[in-house]
Amino acid sequence: MGTPTLELAVGVTSASLDRGLEQLHARHRELLRGDHSEVMSGVRYSLKWDFRKPPRISLGAPDAARWRKTWKQGSASTLPSTGVVQLVMPELWLQWAAEGGSSRELSCSVAVPAGLLAVDGGVRVDPLGVWMETPPADSNDRTVLKRVLVPRLLERGGDLLKALRLPAQQFLGQSVDLTPVLVDVTDRYLVVATGSRPDPSSGSAVDWPTGKEVFCLVAPALVKRLVNAAAQQEADKHEPVVDVDETLTGVLQATLKAYFRGLKDLRVDARDPTRLTAGVDVAWKGGVTLFPIAPGEGCALVEATQNM
Repeated sequence: MGTPTLELAVGVTSASLDRGLEQLHARHRELLRGDHSEVMSGVRYSLKWDFRKPPRISLGAPDAARWRKTWKQGSASTLPSTGVVQLVMPELWLQWAAEGGSSRELSCSVAVPAGLLAVDGGVRVDPLGVWMETPPADSNDRTVLKRVLVPRLLERGGDLLKALRLPAQQFLGQSVDLTPVLVDVTDRYLVVATGSRPDPSSGSAVDWPTGKEVFCLVAPALVKRLVNAAAQQEADKHEPVVDVDETLTGVLQATLKAYFRGLKDLRVDARDPTRLTAGVDVAWKGGVTLFPIAPGEGCALVEATQNM
């Protein structure tokens, strides 16, 4: 994996992703059920399936033993070196039958390993195969499942993984869309990052933070742009940040208003983007009236001289 210059990186744990899949399973079960019929060697076979438990995400590639038993997709004979996840179906129920014959049922754990790659501003999902914990013992049944079920699981697994998009992030009132140039998979995080494209010749891994279910890293240049935009948004409101009106009866009346007009020479610490320094552009407006005359009343100094 190359080391890119990042603008924004968002990392999420498998537990965070699993919660989204649990909601999908609870609210949209119809998306996780299916049926299909297909003619093989002159015989029509029908197949039904159901995800009886919510699917989940396993970060990282399957081990060598599981990969050997995986029904590979196309020419996928080797696993990618990076960016591999597994969509695991803990309890996939299957029922299939040849036309006019008795039906068979099977319920087992199934996994679809897939490679994730940032391509053309998006995340491409390449399903690599299907692994079944307890495939049928009968060779004809295995052939039916390979020919009929596997293509549907690969398609459904790819669709579910594509749907795991990270939404636009909100920073300081500004929305930042993620246009991925890097997808990284570690033993803890799935990371999607924006920025310049990684150098393929570089083999060093990015040292992501740990200890949180979700993390977000923002580069100093992006912080500066967002802070300036947020400051300008506040300035455009033309609302006073200081509004003082003081009166000393019969002596003076003073008003003072201050309007925020933006930041000057904003600087972001390159080593700690949470530390910022800037000048503040403020416009002041005020006035003082001596010996104010209240409506319907004379000046206190004049009244005093008239009573002498």
